[in-house]
Amino acid sequence: MAESPVLASTEAAGLPSLAGPPRRRRIVALGLVLSVSLTHFIVAAFYYLFHPERSLDRYRTQFGVVGALIAELTSLLVLWFVLTEHKRTWREIGWQPRWMDIPHGIVLILASGGAARLVTLFFQASFLRYTGHYLQPRTVHGVTGAGISVFTIVFVFVNPLFEELIVRGYAMSELTALGSSRNFAIFVSVLLQMSYHVYQGLVRGIGLTAAFLVFSIYFSRERRIIPIVVAHFWSDVAALIRTVF
Repeated sequence: MAESPVLASTEAAGLPSLAGPPRRRRIVALGLVLSVSLTHFIVAAFYYLFHPERSLDRYRTQFGVVGALIAELTSLLVLWFVLTEHKRTWREIGWQPRWMDIPHGIVLILASGGAARLVTLFFQASFLRYTGHYLQPRTVHGVTGAGISVFTIVFVFVNPLFEELIVRGYAMSELTALGSSRNFAIFVSVLLQMSYHVYQGLVRGIGLTAAFLVFSIYFSRERRIIPIVVAHFWSDVAALIRTVF
């Protein structure tokens, strides 16, 4: 029996193969995980984009943090179910612990932070040239605006796992395994992640896009998700600290 061209090409490129569940079930599973995980966050982000005066009232409450935690943990359970149902492992979506993950994570912190600052500075310089003033960033705190508590600390640990395992590790792995190009997988990953960060406005959004692009390019090249989780964890910790100090 002749080998599938798609299977051969994915194996040659070191990408996840289509061995296992049928292609249609794999597409349905991808849609299920993304819809369950992201739909409510995307709707909320666009709502708060147009109703900024209400966003802080909700997210400053511990109830908002608990709600976000429940949603993220449930989404990770759905991802776990889909992987085990298809007899697959976390390793296939980039979870490969190595001692170099921490140094790589530190490099990603510097690279993503530098890219975000550079792109933001370029945008602000262009905006100043054409308008005579800088564009002021929106004042937002998100869930971490509730301050330091047991729930926000737990959230800071859970959120990087939720975002990076689902939007980057799983989504990019599935898209490339299903035949999409690496560039398309990078584009979709960044687009998905930005879709529920739009409430942060244009200036912050430009910086976040640059940081997410660095993360996606790294994952596309290295197929390792833990360094990205480390870098994302640091950004969430820094955001939580800034709300207090």
